[in-house]
Amino acid sequence: AGAPRTIIGKFPSAEQAGREIAAMYGLYRCEVNFYRLIAETISLRTPRCFFSAMNDDATEFVLLLEDLSATGRLGDQVVGCTIEEARLAMEQLGVFHASWWQNARLKEMDWLPLGVDLARMSLEEAFPAGWGPALDRYGHLFSPEVREAVPTLNERVLGRFGRFEEAPRTITHADYRLDNMFFGGPGSGYELAVIDWQIANRGLSAYDVAYFLGSNLRPADRRSQEQLLLSAYHDALVAGGVRDYPRARLQEDYVLSMLLILANNIGNTMNLDPANERGLQLFELILGRVATAAAELHALDTVS
Repeated sequence: AGAPRTIIGKFPSAEQAGREIAAMYGLYRCEVNFYRLIAETISLRTPRCFFSAMNDDATEFVLLLEDLSATGRLGDQVVGCTIEEARLAMEQLGVFHASWWQNARLKEMDWLPLGVDLARMSLEEAFPAGWGPALDRYGHLFSPEVREAVPTLNERVLGRFGRFEEAPRTITHADYRLDNMFFGGPGSGYELAVIDWQIANRGLSAYDVAYFLGSNLRPADRRSQEQLLLSAYHDALVAGGVRDYPRARLQEDYVLSMLLILANNIGNTMNLDPANERGLQLFELILGRVATAAAELHALDTVS
């Protein structure tokens, strides 16, 4: 009685390689525990979880979730979004990050990975195998400076890892993009809802900001609105009580995060599914947008 007409079922990957990656990074455990332990307490709207189950080593799981398509419109990263939608995404992200900023509870959440650990694994293990194929397939998307820097980009970013390690921590979504967002319709009770919390972590807030602005906005929109959107995010942080993170520090972390995102995407080249046409289209679009943002921000100057 009272059950919705439709629900979403989420299960382990059908591909063995996908399961192995999920086990390596603890992705299934992270998302199941997110819905069990904190989803109903955070400021961002998330799907209601009706049921969850997971085996001891977190290689098998099931989540039965609210179908948000009944009340909202799914974003489309290929199409992009309006500036108003981007501002909404930044403001709500700022509220969310502020609510967990240096929160004492973060130390107790050992099921939620440390962002620096995930990033280091990506740079040390995935990037070395991915940079060659990335240059072969997508080198035309890079500026000459970025293309020249690619072979040692992971080492250069790792050289600045102290910046990530000593930064204030919060809960980051780490895949904060339009394909994981629903914009609420009339009577929905929400403006924005966010799904897919498998790679959430205790990390640097600017990563989420750079991930969204770098990979979701058309380059011309990012160029013209970037500083206003960064300020909208920072204003939300300050309104939420954050006092130890100046706007200038956000700018610096944003630029460095863009390089980390570029390196992560280069490393992901080896994991692409050649049968997934939209996935390939989206990957090329993201890689090109992030590489363009890194070049225009002169991000390589920060790791020289």
